[in-house]
Amino acid sequence: MSVKIVYILHKTGANSHYVALDHLLKKNGYILKFREFSVFSKIFKSVFKLNFKLFKKQLTNAAFLTGLLFSKNKKIVLGIAPFDSKLLTLLRILKNHKIYYHTSWTCWDQTFHPKTKNNSQKVLDIWKDFLENKTRHLFCVTEKSKKQLLENYLLNDKKISVVYHALNPQFSEKINVEKTENSFIYYGRLLPQKGIAEVLHFFAEHREATLTLIGDGDEKNLAEKFATSYPNINYKTHISEKKTLINILTKHQYLILNSKKTSKWEELFGLVIIESMSQGVIPVSPSHSGPKEIITEETGYLFEEGLMEPTLLNILNRKSAIPQMAAQGVQTSKLFLPENIAERWKAILIS
Repeated sequence: MSVKIVYILHKTGANSHYVALDHLLKKNGYILKFREFSVFSKIFKSVFKLNFKLFKKQLTNAAFLTGLLFSKNKKIVLGIAPFDSKLLTLLRILKNHKIYYHTSWTCWDQTFHPKTKNNSQKVLDIWKDFLENKTRHLFCVTEKSKKQLLENYLLNDKKISVVYHALNPQFSEKINVEKTENSFIYYGRLLPQKGIAEVLHFFAEHREATLTLIGDGDEKNLAEKFATSYPNINYKTHISEKKTLINILTKHQYLILNSKKTSKWEELFGLVIIESMSQGVIPVSPSHSGPKEIITEETGYLFEEGLMEPTLLNILNRKSAIPQMAAQGVQTSKLFLPENIAERWKAILIS
């Protein structure tokens, strides 16, 4: 009896985005495997940095891609940024296989997307044919993404499923500890487009509140500098161990996001939001397309980009009852548990 396998083919893996799919497949006797298509640049990187583990991983990816040319009917979930010109090469490799497309992107009218290089009419036509004809099913992370695809391409509503990212089951085990009053946390990439500098400056000026930053990136040195200078600001490098992260997260009252929309990016569906809500942490976020589908007036705070400071001041001066908001967030987070999202992927089993 042959092993039933579904492959995720992604630029960089993104394993955490497929928790619910893995849950569904295991229930139905499938195995989920991850492969990457950005091979050559990573082979060069692995040689340059003498990273044998990375080099070995890319050899596996290269062998998989080569093997696709001499096989057929494998189920492949492709994760590739909209209008990336690499799609043409990938379609040649995948031509004898069953292709499913997974995307979190929320704008499909070609006016705003991350891969603007080489956007010839040929590339745009290839993408149109791919979405309308080459894919067996489309899996979108948000309702807005589905709506945009339906508005801009000739697609049947039944060909698209909304599959929110799922909450890691470890986050469902809420730890009941006393939270620090007016405590805020940010964890993720420390990049300029995340608005880290503005967050740091706010808490440097408002020492009645505390801020914990967790992560790595271009703004790491700035975070370390502020943490050294201001006792109410704490910095920790990236934490991969979920239980350690949960233990820190659950002690805080608020998650703070301050993302800045660029010409190629905005905040999409954030796992950090549902993870935080699961621990009774109230999200505070700009009203980008992803957070808007998760956060409501009952579960958190949305602000127009650039208005972080007055929003935080209102929170610090609040008179409203916070426990109810935190409790509602915990309940909302349960909607994103793998067993609740898994069935949204079921089209992959029948098509």
